[in-house]
Amino acid sequence: FHRASKPLQVHLKSMGESEPDLLTIGELAEQAGVATSALRYYEELGLLEPDERRSRRRYYRRSAVEAVGTILFLRDVGLTLTEIGQLRSSSADRPARRALLAAKLEELARKAVEISVARDALNHGLDCPAPDILTCPNFIAGVHERLTARVPWTQLQSPPPSGVRT
Repeated sequence: FHRASKPLQVHLKSMGESEPDLLTIGELAEQAGVATSALRYYEELGLLEPDERRSRRRYYRRSAVEAVGTILFLRDVGLTLTEIGQLRSSSADRPARRALLAAKLEELARKAVEISVARDALNHGLDCPAPDILTCPNFIAGVHERLTARVPWTQLQSPPPSGVRT
């Protein structure tokens, strides 16, 4: 005869749940609006680090959402992932960070000038009186300049950027 025993209560976490203060890679990806593969890549580059690993699963602190947001914002304003790593590096002191940002501003100024030159060339193509843009004397001259100089035509036509603050 068996006495009725108290039912066994086991508190196991399901595979999909994380601790309240930690996020799985999937939860972090969802909250930051990026793919899990992007988070793994950021980790590979040293831009992001999981708080812990259990059973080959990554767990991140909630503050990782803001860290990913910082990466996304810096990408939005033109920094490469390498530059973001340099900016965030503990060895990057204030003067080094300022130098990095100043160099990026100069690069963006050059690109802005090149975009303006490209826009002017494309507008000429739309308004060109030649029956075909490919037979336009200005177009043909641009092709020859490009072949002779061996650098992008927009750089040939671009004055150096001015007014960039350093």
